[in-house]
Amino acid sequence: MKLRKNSSYEIIDDALEYVQFENVRDFICSDTFSWYFQSTVAYHNGSLELLKEPLTELQQIYNDMYTHTIYVDDVINTKNEVWEKIQPIKQMLKIKSLMRIKVNNYPRTSKLIHHKNHMDYPFKHKGALFYVNDCDGLTVLEDGTEIESVANRLLLFDASKPHHSTTTTNKPRRININFNYF
Repeated sequence: MKLRKNSSYEIIDDALEYVQFENVRDFICSDTFSWYFQSTVAYHNGSLELLKEPLTELQQIYNDMYTHTIYVDDVINTKNEVWEKIQPIKQMLKIKSLMRIKVNNYPRTSKLIHHKNHMDYPFKHKGALFYVNDCDGLTVLEDGTEIESVANRLLLFDASKPHHSTTTTNKPRRININFNYF
């Protein structure tokens, strides 16, 4: 496990032991894992909209993704097998109160598309992103810091601050698991 700290975020590389990581990755990347289409990545005209500027043309075209919501609003929204697979990550976070866990799947695009800035929830809370695969996609924080998508990396940050995702150009998809908690 390699740790890198900054005043606004923390990165843990090789977060899980390799066998645990393979177990999570292989399960989520399998052809039997369920994905659900989301018509927006950032909340354009939604209650969490951060900026008044409209989406760029490319953001409008590529403003969709696939997700798998594991937990939200005090309800486990998935099969027990999925819930059990993510427990090693969840245990690392020392969660006092869980708000949401979802798996994000951003499809490949020919050009790297930066999505619109957003906040996961409009109040102070903790966010964690667990990166399932290597790719050239990024998580961009409020100050412009770009966090690379490196498999088995865990990013800890304040998800109530503006941030955004990108697509990927060098892999079929970019996959991460998003945790929101106290």
